[in-house]
Amino acid sequence: MQPPYEPPDDLPSVRLLSWLSLCALLLAAFICVAIVLPAETDRDPTGLGRVFGLAEMGRIKVALANEAAADAKAADAIPNVVERRPTSVPGSRWRDSMSITLQPSEGIEVKMSMRTAEQARYAWTTDGGEVYFNMHGEPPNAPKDYAAHRYGKGTSAAESGELVAAFDGVHGWFWRNRTEQPITITLQTAGEYLVLKELK
Repeated sequence: MQPPYEPPDDLPSVRLLSWLSLCALLLAAFICVAIVLPAETDRDPTGLGRVFGLAEMGRIKVALANEAAADAKAADAIPNVVERRPTSVPGSRWRDSMSITLQPSEGIEVKMSMRTAEQARYAWTTDGGEVYFNMHGEPPNAPKDYAAHRYGKGTSAAESGELVAAFDGVHGWFWRNRTEQPITITLQTAGEYLVLKELK
């Protein structure tokens, strides 16, 4: 018969374990407030974020998130027609051509009026720099909170392909110049669409 188990004399007491747990909890809270908060949200209540450069990281993250939200809102908004129109390209494989210069941080939309399943070819290039693009479409009289149908998005200096309209409405591009220099975008289109127009 084995003797009853007796815990070793060197085990920490319940009081010591409680104290260590409280210290760990306080340390975790300090790390969250002094390091994670400024690095993720640009809020720096202790001032240590600025000392270690974490506040700048948080500022950049917040700015990028705000810019992405602004791009999505601008792309989803129902725009107004601007009077500027594309020029015809006689004798070319392209039906219309349009050049647009975007200043730093400026954005713009260009759309084709199309019916369901109509097809249009397109090619656009910039004069050097990359721009953010969001290719999407909206039906007529869409509500303000309508989530636009996405064909694709990204950052590029040139894109080409074919767009097949998912429904009756306007289909095309939203571009934003995220550089510090003006960028000119040249768009060429052809195919089954009623009109190509610049929107804002």
